[in-house]
Amino acid sequence: MRRGEIRRFTYVERVVHWVAGLSFLFLLLTGLAFSHPRLFWITTLVGGGPTARILHPWMGVVFGVSLVAMLAVWARDMLVGAADREWLRAIRHYAVHDREKVPAAGKYNGGQKLFFWSMGALGVLYVVTGIPMWLPAGFLGLGPFYGTTVNLMRLLHYVATVGGGLLLIVHVYLGTVAYPGTLGGMLHGSVTRAWAKLHHPAWDEGESGG
Repeated sequence: MRRGEIRRFTYVERVVHWVAGLSFLFLLLTGLAFSHPRLFWITTLVGGGPTARILHPWMGVVFGVSLVAMLAVWARDMLVGAADREWLRAIRHYAVHDREKVPAAGKYNGGQKLFFWSMGALGVLYVVTGIPMWLPAGFLGLGPFYGTTVNLMRLLHYVATVGGGLLLIVHVYLGTVAYPGTLGGMLHGSVTRAWAKLHHPAWDEGESGG
């Protein structure tokens, strides 16, 4: 940990975060490539179409495992309470950096918790709907409902992909451009006291014992 900084994420938390994030990015890009012929060129980034089709479902397994790990690591900290609901009601003030009108946040604010559960729900939908497309033979027993079921799963899979992709863009933007210093916490595990006091004052007070 760097001098003058406080620990925000453990090594395990950072590994889980990056495995989930990078595996989802791979799935997002290759999924977009499969969705339209004009985007198929994206598969060249991973060795071509055949390679992408082989890696896509297996990377889905990696993402699924990391999703379970994320729930195990952060679920308790991400429970939404009264303070979080109050923070969410003031989110418009946070967005324009009007700090005086924003309730003091703990280690994770209401927006981060809402993002966590939204991505978790989309992630579960992403994995569940991906299984029938990867292993369609296992659903042949549905008889006349087979085609309808697989097509519905495909539609929901794309919806989850688009939703997750949009949330990922917002997540990256907030962690880099909108609020500088945030990304550093997930890279080397610590943040400055100034950053903690500005964005998560209640957590900073707890860490400093004040």
